[in-house]
Amino acid sequence: MKREQVIEVYKDVLEKRRKRFPNYFFVGNEGKKYMRYMTCYLLEQHLSISIVEIPFQVGANTLWSHRLRPPAMLYGWNYYEVIDNAYPGKFKPWEFQQTPDKYWDGEEGKRRAIEAVRYVIEEKMKIPMEEIPFQVNFHFFKQHGLGGAFTLLGYSPFQIVEAIYPGVFRPWQFAHVPMNCWKNEEYIREAMDDFLFKQLHFSSYHEAFLKLKRNHFTNFQLTGLFQMAFDSRMNNVRKWIKNQLNNLDDGLFYVNLD
Repeated sequence: MKREQVIEVYKDVLEKRRKRFPNYFFVGNEGKKYMRYMTCYLLEQHLSISIVEIPFQVGANTLWSHRLRPPAMLYGWNYYEVIDNAYPGKFKPWEFQQTPDKYWDGEEGKRRAIEAVRYVIEEKMKIPMEEIPFQVNFHFFKQHGLGGAFTLLGYSPFQIVEAIYPGVFRPWQFAHVPMNCWKNEEYIREAMDDFLFKQLHFSSYHEAFLKLKRNHFTNFQLTGLFQMAFDSRMNNVRKWIKNQLNNLDDGLFYVNLD
């Protein structure tokens, strides 16, 4: 049966000129092709939904209320699988406002969450590796329909990125630093050393002690470090630097920047 004929049958069903689809209408690959014709017609012509808007405007009820549930049940499809049949590979399940039932459940759900975030970072947005800590934040997950993955993987941009790229980044590199990060002495030291010697290019703790100013923390978006680790007091920062000096032998006084 040609596309136009299939659409005419579907129109008759929608407008109740037919009580149901013809017998054996949805059999094998031919039936799946008919489903594709009908789904595309419903969304693009009958409901006037542009293709790019489908993930935002279409859910299960959109399809089921337009008589597509019975044929979907014949194939054992959920609503996303109906859409994927019509637009193969065009959309990811997690892009929809309504994620398919149990999509994020169990270990398979966790694997899917990791792969979804990886896909957006590497394929959709093509974020350079060095930009990941700055671009992968709370807004990133909301913007790309990854709320389910965000919840499943721990509510922390760092923890999620760590699951995808183990050991590549440190928690203090992220705009939204994990809870209790600034209570960890190792993280404070790593962040401060990066700040003093790689970003501000001081050659030693001694130079940092003399030249570091409060506004440096603001200019380099490290107010969280300043507030949480040092109680927003430069005296505490200088005390920390002095302790680092006391821990160094004279022979290790200057930092090797190579």
